[in-house]
Amino acid sequence: MNRLKNRALGIALGSAAAGGLVLTGAATASAAPLPHGTGTRGFVYTSTNAVTGNQVDVFARTPGGTLTPAGTYPTGGAGTGSSGFSQGSVTLSADGQTLLVVDAGSSQVSDFAVLPGGRLRLRDTVPSGGTDPVSVAISGGLAEVLNAGGTASVTGFRATPAGLTPLPGGSQPLSAAAASPEDIAITPGGGHVVVTEKVSDTIDTFTVGRGGTLSPAVTSPSDSPLSFAEVITPAGQLLVADDGSAGTSALSPYRIGSAGALTPTQAAVPDGQTAACWVAQGQDGDVFVDNAGSGTISSYRVSPAGQVTFLRNTSAGTGAAPLDNAVSSDGRNLYVFNASLDQLAEFSVGPDATLAPDGTQALPAGSSGIAAS
Repeated sequence: MNRLKNRALGIALGSAAAGGLVLTGAATASAAPLPHGTGTRGFVYTSTNAVTGNQVDVFARTPGGTLTPAGTYPTGGAGTGSSGFSQGSVTLSADGQTLLVVDAGSSQVSDFAVLPGGRLRLRDTVPSGGTDPVSVAISGGLAEVLNAGGTASVTGFRATPAGLTPLPGGSQPLSAAAASPEDIAITPGGGHVVVTEKVSDTIDTFTVGRGGTLSPAVTSPSDSPLSFAEVITPAGQLLVADDGSAGTSALSPYRIGSAGALTPTQAAVPDGQTAACWVAQGQDGDVFVDNAGSGTISSYRVSPAGQVTFLRNTSAGTGAAPLDNAVSSDGRNLYVFNASLDQLAEFSVGPDATLAPDGTQALPAGSSGIAAS
């Protein structure tokens, strides 16, 4: 994994310069979660990604958006010890009741039930179906894992309150030319699974059939170089952050055809920054892109008709190289993972996707991934 991730980061920042163990039962927190009645609006989850035993750090989100540590829970798997350079290594279900975390060092996925007060209970830790899992997505009862090592592949699972179960016929390799897969997403309704591939400038799409079976990959070229992370809007529009060369980062919108082929809905929308890699969507069409090479966050707006417009850039903080981000479920706060500083940066989201800094929260070195409720 380190080889793949170091290559991905090298490309991003270079542009700026020019079956394992299965555990069940309750996980033990090293810090007591906040009691009820403290005004908590939600929670933020990150992975320590530790080689000696991966853990999830939980932070309570106050009404003002600042974070307070609220517990640490072992995943039952192992991380890689270095900050991940993919999106989706920590993923929260839409209903906020399931948290999935990749354990790339042990090629596993951990499945947590989210309990009241932000507490976590480990349902199970299962083999990822390949090696070096870097991203996981969940939609309803369907979970999909992107394995970047060896023969890179997608593996599907049935997600239930009892845990994750591999789906017969639910695995497929990526296209033969795919290089440096970075992110996996599921379309609304669960009809397609989409994987971005940075080095090959391609995007693979898989059609989900009866019982969760996956069709072979349909490959489309990315509209702008170095497709990295993705989000899919509630209307089904695919938005991809494109790393590009120095000063040419962009956000590219696509329509997903019934057979999986992609069609750009408008030309890639540049932000004038470097190494646009991670992307998150909020409410009312707000979309935020982290630019690792520029140390900035780009705000975009997506209209109800799907038109994408660049708004502005905001500094992620002095010395920051933002590597991941997440928007709170109410759309009021953006949290940015600054791996170069081992911290989360906290922002309030205002009208027209304006960002105001609220503070920072320290993270263990090597942490990876972020999800927010």
